[in-house]
Amino acid sequence: MDSQSQTKRLTLLPEWRDNRLSLVASIKPSPSVDSPNAPMDSPLTQQARPEIFEPKVVGLYKRLFTVVAGLENVDAVFSELVASLDSIIRKDDGDVSLRLKAVRTAIAVVSGGYQTALVSYFVNRDFFPAIMRLVQQLDDPLQATEPILLVGLLANHGKFEAHNPYQVRFADFVNEKAMIRVAESVGQLSSMLRAQYIAVQDDTPLAWSVAGTLSYVGLGALAGAKPTQPVFTEEQQRDMFTKLPGPEASTLVTVYDFALANKLFCRRFVAWEATDKEEPPPFSAFISFTSYLYQHAFRAARASSYAYLTLLILFILVEDAAIAKLLCETTTPVRLCRQRPPFLPLPRNDRSYAAAIIDLLADGINHNLRKRLDTAFYAQTLTVLSRLLTYLARSRTKLQYHWSELWRSLLSFVRFLNQYAEDMHTVPGTTQLVQSLVELLALALAGGEALLPDETAYDDLFYKLVESGDAFVKLRNTYQLGKPDEKKAAINTLIGVSQHYQEVIESHRAKKEHLSPREIQKIIRQGYDTLNVEAQREDQVQGRGFREADIKSEVKRFLKVIVADAVVLVSAPRVT
Repeated sequence: MDSQSQTKRLTLLPEWRDNRLSLVASIKPSPSVDSPNAPMDSPLTQQARPEIFEPKVVGLYKRLFTVVAGLENVDAVFSELVASLDSIIRKDDGDVSLRLKAVRTAIAVVSGGYQTALVSYFVNRDFFPAIMRLVQQLDDPLQATEPILLVGLLANHGKFEAHNPYQVRFADFVNEKAMIRVAESVGQLSSMLRAQYIAVQDDTPLAWSVAGTLSYVGLGALAGAKPTQPVFTEEQQRDMFTKLPGPEASTLVTVYDFALANKLFCRRFVAWEATDKEEPPPFSAFISFTSYLYQHAFRAARASSYAYLTLLILFILVEDAAIAKLLCETTTPVRLCRQRPPFLPLPRNDRSYAAAIIDLLADGINHNLRKRLDTAFYAQTLTVLSRLLTYLARSRTKLQYHWSELWRSLLSFVRFLNQYAEDMHTVPGTTQLVQSLVELLALALAGGEALLPDETAYDDLFYKLVESGDAFVKLRNTYQLGKPDEKKAAINTLIGVSQHYQEVIESHRAKKEHLSPREIQKIIRQGYDTLNVEAQREDQVQGRGFREADIKSEVKRFLKVIVADAVVLVSAPRVT
């Protein structure tokens, strides 16, 4: 047979060398009938290691796939590779280490070639049962994070362009034992990610103790106190925070897919208690990590992408009335970030998850105010708040919470938008964001009586709105939110309330020039009888249900971050 017309065969095998993956591809002539023992003709060997999986490696995969695409047996070879990995992951022989290496191999190939047709071989092969079985069988929940990540990567590949069978798998999944294992894994992952922030700046509240006092004066060894962790300079902290969260956070994409498709998973995720009493419940750990993420989301686009992803998870949870009820009824300690002022009050007792969520959303509003505002982050934050307040008002759930702190955060945001209006006009999405903020405040005003715990909290809301009357007028004129005579405009509802009470207060000042805060509060309470608040329309209050197609560009943005982090994750040696 002529050497140029020989049929060539591709062999592509995964190998692990020094705890790192090598994919060895060899193109060699197939034995022919005429010369079954023909020597190998110029073998091509290409090693693709995860440590070089950067933009260059995507090109490497494209070139490799282009080289083999013309071969007659390429489909069989790649199908055999994928089948081999699936077979290893499925093996129930107790060799967990080998199965986890197969998972890492699959992640390396999928993430390294995410923009190529190579991933379709994995998508069309149903890895879901094998991975969920492996997740259940692992003794350490943290070991399950990479198998869970692999499912998420496969489920999100090309899902807006073509049918993805993994989306159906998420929706049809009913194995509660596996769901609980996923929740436990996410809980421990969240605690680990939070620990990365605390390692940079320890914000643990210091309770008085003999050991603490001795440590303060440098005599901690006498009391057996634990050695203090290193203290970094502000510049060092800034650089370290910019790199957080770690690439392990990429696993959260699978939590998003589970929450979006499976309400049973949502209930188990929120309600499950930790088996180890020393550990927080999974959802408590998730909220705790999220609070640290939100305080530092402004530092890098990557952190902002993860913040947006977690906001979507929270939105999906609070959108469902049954889950929202569970969030309001479940009380447990939740450690929230206190690394940057202003600080929200420390709760004295265990609170509901709903209260903790409002706290972390308020923190997100307070700590990410920049001239180049992340409008996607703020818009989604206001959406979650609006949906949660809507549920509280409709169900007449009077949530115990320091509501004055939320109103202070929202009204500070109003003043920020007024102060930096010139800069805000150049930021895409600002006008819709301002409209959402105004509608949220109008919703709180109209539904406050149903959701606030007592009259004092309701009076405080009115008092703060009355004080902000001039700011609302400026906001309306600056961002053209509506004409002054447009009664149904939410901004005019707020301005009308402020003007109403300003007139009432001025009439009392005609009789007594100086009014104390207590007297003003009494006047506000008396003014309820003469106040006419324009009710929000149903579509304004409830809003449109979550549709992933509406945020396609945002989803693709955080998917790029997740794929890049998956590459980094499998590039590092696994700690066993």
